[in-house]
Parts: sequence; C-alpha cells; structure tokens
Amino acid sequence: MSDALDTRPPGPPPAREVDPWRFAGGFIRKALSAGIPDPPSHGPIPWAEVAKPLAESRVALVSTAGLSMQGDPPFDMEYERQNPTRGDGSWRRLAADAGPGDVVANHLHIDTSYIERDLGVALPLESLHALAAEGRIGSVAPSHYSVMGYQGNDSSQLEQQSAPEIAAAMRAEEVDLALLAPV
Repeated sequence: MSDALDTRPPGPPPAREVDPWRFAGGFIRKALSAGIPDPPSHGPIPWAEVAKPLAESRVALVSTAGLSMQGDPPFDMEYERQNPTRGDGSWRRLAADAGPGDVVANHLHIDTSYIERDLGVALPLESLHALAAEGRIGSVAPSHYSVMGYQGNDSSQLEQQSAPEIAAAMRAEEVDLALLAPV
C-alpha cells in the first residue's frame, strides 16, 4: 500500500481486544460467565508481532483438546470427573509426524469422537505439512503441544506453569509462530 493511500494514524496499531464470547452463543455465555471474574483477574494478554515472513517461519500447533501421545500419561480425567468445573492444567508434547493412531484425546467436556474420526479437527498436522510443502510456511516444528482447554475459574497452573514451559520448549526448537487449534 502506498503512503498516499494509507489513512491509518502514525504509530503502533491500536490495542486488540478479545471478545471471549464471540462464538459461544447466549446460553453458554450466560451459563459460564457467572463463574468467571469480571474484569479478568490476569494482566493484559501479551501480543507479539510476526517477526519474519510466513514462508520463512517454523510453525507449531497448540491444541486445547487434551491430546496426548499413545503411551504418554493421559490428562487427568478423574480429577475432571471429581471437579466438573475444572480441567487438568498440565500439558503434553506431540510429535510432528503423529497420526490418528498415535494420539489419544482425554477430555470430558468435548465430544472426542470427532477427533477419533479426524485428528485434523483438533490437531491439523496434515494441513500444516501441506503448507510447508507448498512453501507457504518455512517448516513444521518438530513438536506440537496440547492442553485441556476447559479450566473453569482457575487457570493458574496453565498460566503460571504450563504456558511458560510450552513457551520455553518452543524457544528451544526455534519456533517462530504458534497456531492455536481450539476445540
């Protein structure tokens, strides 16, 4: 875009505000919002600008479906059964070459049968590999990550322990971009 046509004010782009209920619908918004503090109890959500072109970027996926590799410890669904408004706040590492038979979904708050039929609904690795083959992204990261998205009104373990550990693992693998695959 030429400078003559750019009508944006000079300086950094405006702050982005996230509408957490945009796709939830009225019933879910009403049912869940009563248990969520308002305003949020956390600080501002950090935002990082993309540092290099997508075609040069190493990309990782982060799924909220409670996925684990076959043979790895599953997410704690017994805790989820005993505390129906909470989920396991830990995380799991997933291999970049994982296929449907390699991954297990451990989550009581979603219908995991969709994931069993098509892993791509929760972890679109095939699509990510296709983007790399087409040269649209630089490369697929060697590891991807999963958390249990349903944390209810206490996401402290996810925020204070799991997220920093995932970020450190991504830095160690020189990941440039992470794509969230929410379910």
